[in-house]
Amino acid sequence: MNKPICVFTSPIFTRSGYGDWGLAVAKSLQRYDKFDLHLAPTRWGNCSKKNLEIDVVDDEEKRLLSRILRGPLPKQPELYIQCTIPNEFQPVGKYNIGMTAGIETTICRGEWVEGLNRMDMTVCTSQHAKDVFMKCDFTKNFSDGRKEQLKVSKPLEACFWGAETNIYKKTDEKVESLEEVLSKIPEEFAFLFVGQWTSNGAFHDRKDIGMLIKTFLETFRDKSPKPCLILKTNGATMSAVDKYECINRIKEVTSAVTGDDLPNIYILHGELTDKEMNALYNHSKVKAHVSFTHGEGYGHPLLLASLSGKPLMVPQWSGHLDFLNPKFTRYLKGDLVQLPPPAVNDWLIKESAWFQVNYAEASEKMKTMYYNYGGSFLADADALAKENSQKYSVEAMDKVFHALLDKYVPVFAVEQPINLPKLKKIEMPHVIK
Repeated sequence: MNKPICVFTSPIFTRSGYGDWGLAVAKSLQRYDKFDLHLAPTRWGNCSKKNLEIDVVDDEEKRLLSRILRGPLPKQPELYIQCTIPNEFQPVGKYNIGMTAGIETTICRGEWVEGLNRMDMTVCTSQHAKDVFMKCDFTKNFSDGRKEQLKVSKPLEACFWGAETNIYKKTDEKVESLEEVLSKIPEEFAFLFVGQWTSNGAFHDRKDIGMLIKTFLETFRDKSPKPCLILKTNGATMSAVDKYECINRIKEVTSAVTGDDLPNIYILHGELTDKEMNALYNHSKVKAHVSFTHGEGYGHPLLLASLSGKPLMVPQWSGHLDFLNPKFTRYLKGDLVQLPPPAVNDWLIKESAWFQVNYAEASEKMKTMYYNYGGSFLADADALAKENSQKYSVEAMDKVFHALLDKYVPVFAVEQPINLPKLKKIEMPHVIK
């Protein structure tokens, strides 16, 4: 049976958050199986591409490779889905869906609202992103003096990014490659941070990695024994240059902390497989997950971390609140503060604010976690892992995403081949007169 054509464009084969989300969406569309699916891969900034022959090993991903567009389509696609930031949205199909992780701060650019309104509807990853978009209300001034109110006028829905719970789960399974690396760490108690270190210097990146390091060093200096902090991080690439840039930033932060007896900071830089990442989250030396992030459109690594059954310490703001139940999560309090000038860029505007944890309180909570580990910390973390493995799996995501497609995407007429029955030759009887 012929199916309507769906073109899905995203940075699906890049090493980036949008790339991983695009891959998850593409797999979900493949499982939906109501469209003739075609993929149009894009770049994502300076992020490196995957080596498709080496990195694509999953059976679903291999099937997706056969769906990559190699030339023009014979007609306009019935459904066009574009996964990117909203100012890049362009309607191409008969029906157009935007997909975006949204914005981590309190205000987005007016161009983003215009992008949302170019599509027939948009799906974002969290209630936080949806709320920020819906609250935006601008006045657009034209050269001829006209003014126009600019706010979201098209349907906007939130759909979480599910976890592959057959991979990410609580386990004692060890991965040799990871064991070899972590065996070199003498500490038996590690706080783990996972996330990209963006290019705003040591102290003004969106994840607030610099202040996480500084607060950790000041909290446990001159203490014995000490925990360590493991940073699974990188910049835009996985190159050696990128690695040493991250190391230099760590040294810059460390130089700002007084004291000769500081705890150790370790960096894990480079590509890990999903199996290795799950082993890292579950490693016996990793006792707690921590992040000082200023804001998340979703925060997928935090969802994956929660499935390990280890305690989480995270800011009480933005996208990850959707899936980190406050009954089971150690939230860090703080305040919304205006973006510092070095953090302003093409996406994060100077008029917006992001969350800044109370570093003094965060320090006390780190000490409490370290010196009173066990008991309610582990019980709550285990309860969160069980809850999230059910509520935020890819199977649960499929139900929400597919229901949105059923709700919004119109039924398209498709060409069906006409199969005429074969004609049989009929012998006419001889007539005898």
